[in-house]
Amino acid sequence: MRTKQCITVLLLAAGGLTVHRATAQAFLPAAPMDKTVMRYANMPPAARPYASFRKPYQEWYVQPDTLEYSGAARSERDGDVATLKTINIGFLGPLDADNEDSPYGVSMLHGAELAVDEVNASGGYRGKPFALAIHDDQALWGASSMAIVDMRFKDQAWAMLGSVDSASTHIELRATLKLELPIMDTATNDPTVTQTLVPWLLHNFPDDRQQGYALADYIFLQRHLKRIGILQVNNRYGRVGKEIFAQTARRIGHPPIVEVWFATDTTDFSSQLQTIKASGVDGLVIWGNAAEAGLILKQMRALGMQQPVFGSSRICSPEVIKIAGSASEGLTVISAINPTRDDPTWTGFQQRFAKRFGVEPDAYAAYAYDGANMLMGSISQAGLNRGLIMDALRGYEMKHYAGVSGSAFFDYTLNNIAPVTFAQIRDGKFAYWPERRTDWKPNDAANAR
Repeated sequence: MRTKQCITVLLLAAGGLTVHRATAQAFLPAAPMDKTVMRYANMPPAARPYASFRKPYQEWYVQPDTLEYSGAARSERDGDVATLKTINIGFLGPLDADNEDSPYGVSMLHGAELAVDEVNASGGYRGKPFALAIHDDQALWGASSMAIVDMRFKDQAWAMLGSVDSASTHIELRATLKLELPIMDTATNDPTVTQTLVPWLLHNFPDDRQQGYALADYIFLQRHLKRIGILQVNNRYGRVGKEIFAQTARRIGHPPIVEVWFATDTTDFSSQLQTIKASGVDGLVIWGNAAEAGLILKQMRALGMQQPVFGSSRICSPEVIKIAGSASEGLTVISAINPTRDDPTWTGFQQRFAKRFGVEPDAYAAYAYDGANMLMGSISQAGLNRGLIMDALRGYEMKHYAGVSGSAFFDYTLNNIAPVTFAQIRDGKFAYWPERRTDWKPNDAANAR
């Protein structure tokens, strides 16, 4: 068959120069799109690949419209609300206590539960209550593929929330290409989730790309440090986040002096810290969890290392202060939320959540609450049709959404690129302030909101 096609092309080409040129034209790259609409992911200009040498011919993930879907999901018959007892929404998160990510999953579940209860108290969907079909995101790689299949066919879910683990979220994405189940991702840090350009997922949690850009700007352009070391947990969370920061640092002219990793169950960091100390860094970035960071800070100060320390959003927890004590003073991290905001949207949620669950809400609870409300709002707008529900979710693209977690602003890949928050430990507690990047103009599309 291949031979016949080749012969046909050759015969057509031999028949006239016009056909030959038309055939060749089909294989030429398209003209560059107008890229003035928005920088991809609100990327600092200095962090663009090869920006010091030339303007890219074409920049990926920048387009004049949101992710396009041209399948048949919209034409499926709508669900009959009269035959349903509940309007089900799938939930996938790490809930088993043996899973190191379970605190994030439990918080996420509580946030979603509160949102569902409040919407149901207001009448639900046409008088029918929403309900969560809860699935535990197991540590066994690949198990999430069965969970999403069960949501779609056993639970008859119309959409889903999840998950914390980025590998599981990538599996969800591959499964939903066939299942066509809208996904509201409220907890994953991995920026490659939306880089797949699968048009069935909206992501509202500040990812490692946003965190890495902000940290690099703060460390190098505001604090004017130059010799930075990196200490990361050796799992996907640590590897992906570390690499985003390291890439940005290299592109703006300050490649990391040393990069060291540790296993997830490490409690003695002496060998890693000795390596970092010998390298002569003037600052350290930790990409890991709060408990690990607390031990690192305590052991680091005991070794006489007084360099400033910076970290990813999972480190922004009272646990780091509890473990490190005075050694945590001055630690500067990214925070996914500002829990000291005094606006009534946040304080009201804070009070309702604490009354219901007996603990203060964290970022995972807040983003899940917002994500669940976006999902239920989309269902109420679109009806019981998964294709139309995803269209309604896609309608948040390039729009401002004000939730309990703060402002959300979704780019063309359906990823939240709102500015992040910084937190620094001062006198034994976190002080918060909004990201202040030095490299963007006030009228940038992504910043003027």
